[in-house]
Amino acid sequence: MPSPPLLYYFAAWTDSGCLCGCDHFHLTLASAVACSAIGYAGAYVIAVEKGEYRELSPKEETEFQELMYGSPERKREGAVLPWPKPNPEPAD
Repeated sequence: MPSPPLLYYFAAWTDSGCLCGCDHFHLTLASAVACSAIGYAGAYVIAVEKGEYRELSPKEETEFQELMYGSPERKREGAVLPWPKPNPEPAD
């Protein structure tokens, strides 16, 4: 069996306090996000560098968020509507 790459990602989630993850060596964040294992509630991507788990770097985290949830520009397109209306129509 070949040795794992120096840097790879895997889709991960927790279950009953245990860290679970896919069995793949994803070479890109996009590949890890596309993995079927990412469908679990609260799933995330973890980096493995030189055999050690590490959190995503700020750049990787931004890429992960964009891949999972869309770009920040798209999020700004949404608007919050005030409720109830500030000056409701008078009711008879």
